[in-house]
Amino acid sequence: MVFLIVALVGYFVLPLARVQAHVPEVGGRSMVDWDTYFVPPEKVFESDRVVLSQVMGTMPEPPRYLVCSINDDPDGTNAFGVYDPTDLAVTVSNLVRLGTRHLFLGTHLHWPDLPELENNTLCSQLELLDSCVLSVPLRRTAGSVDIPGYLYDSSLALDSMRGDVLSLPSVNQVSLAPTLKIPENCRVGFSQLESEPAADGIPLLAVWGERVLLSSLLLERMHHLGVDPEDLEVMVGRCIVLGDTGSMIPIDEFGYFRFDGELEGSEVHLISAEITSVKESPLDSENTILSAAGVKADDYRAIELPVMKLNQLALLPVVEESRRYERVSWWVEAGLALVVILLLVCFSGKSVLFFWFWSILVMCVLVMGSMRLCGETLYYAPVLYLLFGVLACMLVFPFLRRRGVVVTDGGDGLVMEGVEEVIHRVRAGRRARFRV
Repeated sequence: MVFLIVALVGYFVLPLARVQAHVPEVGGRSMVDWDTYFVPPEKVFESDRVVLSQVMGTMPEPPRYLVCSINDDPDGTNAFGVYDPTDLAVTVSNLVRLGTRHLFLGTHLHWPDLPELENNTLCSQLELLDSCVLSVPLRRTAGSVDIPGYLYDSSLALDSMRGDVLSLPSVNQVSLAPTLKIPENCRVGFSQLESEPAADGIPLLAVWGERVLLSSLLLERMHHLGVDPEDLEVMVGRCIVLGDTGSMIPIDEFGYFRFDGELEGSEVHLISAEITSVKESPLDSENTILSAAGVKADDYRAIELPVMKLNQLALLPVVEESRRYERVSWWVEAGLALVVILLLVCFSGKSVLFFWFWSILVMCVLVMGSMRLCGETLYYAPVLYLLFGVLACMLVFPFLRRRGVVVTDGGDGLVMEGVEEVIHRVRAGRRARFRV
């Protein structure tokens, strides 16, 4: 009865082996869950009966970026000013000349007052690249419009998400819509969510109607891993799994990624106003980030510290192997508990030391059996509540044994235990019992 009471309380009260509301810290164990301790080695609880086991690999190397910045152009080097589609086209053309094959453009592309021909001057130069990721700011207003095609192509269906999607930021407008034709070699993601309050983290997801839009930083990371949007597996409040690459980005319930470490910013290698005179690239890389910095140029910058944020997304441990362990059926656990009860009943007629010895042996068998089960199958059996039940029986057993005399055959004669206690009880006028 003691075992049943303690085991049942432990089964329903202990928080171990229950669904966790967060993902353990990637690359390190943030909690020690003894009920699934033998599931190797990093664990994510997918449900109350399924545990995802992950084997972490080595830390990946982030891509090397040539950093080009648009400045205020105080010397008037550019033909049309600090930031113009024609000047930007000249910068892209020179980047291609210096060996750039992929460009992450961290500035907006909004020139509504310029003619279409001048806007599309930049389009013709972007087509010279193998690939490009563009950024647009988003917001939420009273009036809603249809999602633009260039954002729809890099989005996910809302019903493909797992978790509470209602907590994700909601948008319905592009703040500075591109005024040029988006080339086919470009993907477009959002740079910032203007209607959301400032927060410590990087927003990676936003809901527009029935679609989920992706951050341009996330699209950039996907590009280097060769992952398409349809390959993503998103679990809101937990993580974004980047296809079968083993990369996983932890996110909170609002779709934000937060990096706990510290990274240094990257220096600017080229200034766009001076790039025409540069004969050789200062960095041997096919990847370039084009951003903006300056009193005037700050108005055109879409993403703060893009290199640092991209490195944060890249410097996450890679999962080399994933396995899903399923908890054994409830009738198997009930049968296991019944076997333990029968063993304890069989040992209850023995001495205290004998009972303790065999109880400890039973606990060792439970632990070794759980270890063997996880080692040879894809199942796990929680035994912590059983161990607590056996331990409780060991603690109360000596007190229960003092209530009578136990007569056993010790081989050389009869052995009587508890005689002094019985004499004391008889003298006090209380009942005593004998068991052979």
